[in-house]
Amino acid sequence: MHHPIQLKLIRLYFSIVSHLFPSLAVVSAYRLFHYPVNTTRKNRNELPLPKAEKFTIPLYRNVTLQGYKWGDETDPVVLLVHGWSTTSRSMSHFIDILLKHHFQVVTYDALRHGETKAELSDLANWADSVKAALKQTGQAECIIAHSFGAAAVTVASKLGLNTKKLVLIAPIHNVITVSDNFAQRLGISSAIVKKMRDYTWEQNRQRFELYGKDWNDLFNSSFHVPTLIFHDKEDREIGIEHSLALCQKWPWAILKKTTGLGHRKILDDAAVTKGAVSFIEKT
Repeated sequence: MHHPIQLKLIRLYFSIVSHLFPSLAVVSAYRLFHYPVNTTRKNRNELPLPKAEKFTIPLYRNVTLQGYKWGDETDPVVLLVHGWSTTSRSMSHFIDILLKHHFQVVTYDALRHGETKAELSDLANWADSVKAALKQTGQAECIIAHSFGAAAVTVASKLGLNTKKLVLIAPIHNVITVSDNFAQRLGISSAIVKKMRDYTWEQNRQRFELYGKDWNDLFNSSFHVPTLIFHDKEDREIGIEHSLALCQKWPWAILKKTTGLGHRKILDDAAVTKGAVSFIEKT
């Protein structure tokens, strides 16, 4: 989140640049939207964990993801995918309970997050990252993903995922809505943010078109495995309408609504983590 003074300066910048140099405004909006903020911040409620085994996940030529794993290699794998501007530390409560239930836990730092370095970080690359991680780990019992990470899992699922189940927490299901809300908050005009989306697509057209023909089509997946979704009714970052829209497309998905947890505390909630594990263990 931006400091109030930063917000005022950003709004002033776009009020001037959008009129004088619209092309610069588009690139500036792109950088704000695609460059994570403070990915080293610590979750106040983070649980202490055993030291992870670090490994690398090949993604593209000269690009690798920093991976982490815990647990016995003979135990079934659960893959965790964190959200934007966070790291796997944000999901420490899931790691803790999964280890106690004898799962092997695998996760990674997404592009431009944590210890993973990259020039570009967008939805297509995040979807590629999910598939690369599964290629490295083999079949997963479940993928647990949060927010933008859940969007990446949904998009990646269009090409199939080697997992038996999905648990999605506060999933993004409409990038247009998210970018429009982002623009409104920062004082960016609708015309500039639309051009920013077009610019984003053109920057990585080859990867995006593996998954769909436009922003809406990216999320039109027919991947069918048991799916559990948690979303807080008071989530002010990613509204629950995202999960409701996903459930309309995936009628087999189960939506569990929470109250008072918002977008991030939901990751630390005991009822959520226990509910996820019970869902994974259910035959």
